[in-house]
Amino acid sequence: MLQINPKKFKSIQNKTVPSPMRPKFRNSGETNIYFYSKKKVEKAKKNKIFRTAKIWVSILALVLGGYLLSN
Repeated sequence: MLQINPKKFKSIQNKTVPSPMRPKFRNSGETNIYFYSKKKVEKAKKNKIFRTAKIWVSILALVLGGYLLSN
């Protein structure tokens, strides 16, 4: 059987778990720029999805209206 030597284990000094989703910055100005740009990208993506959804709904309404008017 393996013998475990407790003297070989080191205690962990910094027990906080780093968050990989948030980068480290030295000053607060950089953090504001990072998070504001992140929000702007999400807003642009949301607008693009909304725009394409409006286009698809309008095309569907035209096709459905044409079908109902032809009958």
